[in-house]
Amino acid sequence: MKKILVLIVLLGALFGCKTDFEINAPYDRIPIIYGVLDQGVDTQWIKINKSFLGTNNLEYPSVNDSMYFDNVTVKVEEINEDGSIGRVYSLQEKTVNVAQGSGIFFTGSQNVYFFVDSTLDENKEYRIVGDGDGRAFSATTNMIESFDFTNNFRIKTLAPGGISLFNSGVYNDVKPAWRQSPDAESYGVVMRFHYTEHRGGNVYEKFVDWNLGEKKPTTSGELETVSNSESFFGLLANTPELKDTAGVTKRVIGTVDFRITSANFILKTYIDVNKPNSGVAFDKPDYTNIEGGRGVWASRYTSEITGRSLSEKTVEHLYNGSYTSHLKFCSDNPAWSTDPYYCP
Repeated sequence: MKKILVLIVLLGALFGCKTDFEINAPYDRIPIIYGVLDQGVDTQWIKINKSFLGTNNLEYPSVNDSMYFDNVTVKVEEINEDGSIGRVYSLQEKTVNVAQGSGIFFTGSQNVYFFVDSTLDENKEYRIVGDGDGRAFSATTNMIESFDFTNNFRIKTLAPGGISLFNSGVYNDVKPAWRQSPDAESYGVVMRFHYTEHRGGNVYEKFVDWNLGEKKPTTSGELETVSNSESFFGLLANTPELKDTAGVTKRVIGTVDFRITSANFILKTYIDVNKPNSGVAFDKPDYTNIEGGRGVWASRYTSEITGRSLSEKTVEHLYNGSYTSHLKFCSDNPAWSTDPYYCP
C-alpha cells in the first residue's frame, strides 16, 4: 500500500511541475551583410539587414521592417598596396520590388544599397565599413584578375553563319574555352538563350539558362567545358514556363550569350559551406568573413560573349524538332521569309 501511495505522489509531482519555459534567447540585432563585387559591371549591389527573433519567426520574414535597421551608415574603401585608403564610396539606398513567391522573405519590396563605378581596380582590396543602429561591422575582399574566352572558342563555335547546335541530324558539342585567372577558385559556365514570347496580346522578353558545367582552376593553361547540345533541347522541352503554351501565339527566337563567372576564395568557401548536406553528419560548419556580423563580402568576375545568332539549321530544329516542335518557336529573320519557321 505504501508503495502505491509513493508512486501516486511521484506521478502527481511529475505532472504537476510547471513546464513553461522560454526557448528564445534575448533579442539581439546582428548585422547581416551580403555583397559580391565585380569590376566587370558598373553598379555594385549590397544587401544590409539585421537578424530577427520573436515568438513566431515563420511570420516575421513577411514583415518588411523586421529585417532592417532604423539607421545605417556604410561606405566602401579602396585599400592601396601599402595599406592606405584610396577612393571611398558612399552607398546609396534603394527600394526594389521582389517577385511574389521568390523566397520566404518579404515579397513586396526590399531595401538594398549600391554604388556606381566602372573602374574598380582588380589589383586592390576593398573594405566595407558600416554601422547599423550602433552595431559596427566590416569586411575586406580581394578582387579577381580579369580573363576572357580564347580565340579558339570564338573561331570554332561563333561562326559567321551562327552558332550551330544541330545540323544534319547531329547534336553538336559546345566547347567554351577560356584563359584562367590567378585569383579564381572556381568557374561556372552558362549559355543564355533569349526569346520573345507573344501571349494573350502581350509581348514578353524572356530567356532560359543552360548550365554548361563548372570547372576548378589548374596550375596552368586554358580551361574548357564540353556539353552536347541535345541537353539544351531537352532542357527547353522540360522547362515548365515553356511547356505552358496557353494563349501563346509564337515565341520568336533571339540571340544567345555565353557567360563564365568566377568566384574568389571567400565566395567559393561560402558557397561550399552552405551546400546541402549529402552525408550522414547533420552538423555543418559555419562561415562568414563579416567582423561584427554575419554573411559574406567577396568578389567575382564575369566574362561574356553576347548577342550571337543561332544557325539556320538550329532554328529549324527548334521549330520542328522532336523536343521543341510543340513550344511554338519561330524566327523573324527576313532571310528565311519563305520557310515555314519564319514568323514576321
